[in-house]
Amino acid sequence: MADEAGCGGEARMRVEGGFAHLPGRATDSCVPLERLGGDERAELARLADEASFFDCTPQPAAPSPDARTYTIGLTIDGRSRDLQLAEPIHDPRLAALVATVRRITRERGGA
Repeated sequence: MADEAGCGGEARMRVEGGFAHLPGRATDSCVPLERLGGDERAELARLADEASFFDCTPQPAAPSPDARTYTIGLTIDGRSRDLQLAEPIHDPRLAALVATVRRITRERGGA
């Protein structure tokens, strides 16, 4: 899940696990930020800042049975990070960021 050459940034999402999980069926999506409107890019940057995404150290959590594990990746303004989070996500700011990236990658993503 690396930044594409010439891309001004991107949002990446990998979802694994969940109810009736089939190994090898993880979903990956990546959206170049150029595909987003200015308001969506600003919202994504704001949520990343509010969650301290590029600097935080989330509490490790073992996923519950049938829970999903999210690997969220962002490249914004030259900063890039991938972070793995398991359900339930206790930090509401990180949960909001994961939900937004998941929505964006579902609506506009591709592998």
